[in-house]
Amino acid sequence: MKKMLVVLLFSALLLNGCGSGESKANTAETPEVLDVKLTGPEKVNPGESAAYEAAVSYGDEAVTDADEVEFEVWKEGEKDASQMFKAKQEKDASQMFKAKQEKGVYRLETTFKEDGVYTVQSHVTAKKQHSMPTLKVQVGDADAASNQSEEEHTHHH
Repeated sequence: MKKMLVVLLFSALLLNGCGSGESKANTAETPEVLDVKLTGPEKVNPGESAAYEAAVSYGDEAVTDADEVEFEVWKEGEKDASQMFKAKQEKDASQMFKAKQEKGVYRLETTFKEDGVYTVQSHVTAKKQHSMPTLKVQVGDADAASNQSEEEHTHHH
């Protein structure tokens, strides 16, 4: 009889231990999504300086320590000749033209030399995620209407 009581007590403790482990697993937080908002002028003149910003957040938190932030720029039809630029994080608004003093904002300043439709794409790696939003830019007299078939898109990995 005592053996039966010991076995029942042991079984109850064992089941209770398994149950508490499941409740911990069920209350684990769901991972947030890396959010990158790419902004900047969509129409500029050749030789004019343009600033593009990637505001990076993870949930409600600004990401000030991204693993990597780069901007890629290419002229329509010339993706193979694209250029990559490392982003600067905004730290002191007094040093930048139209700079925002915001945490988690990474910036590229560039000049487009000739007319055309260009793509600016940010490549952001942070919190074990990667995001690559794009923005079309019409430079000078380029006919942007003929290039509307290629939609803006964002990749998340």
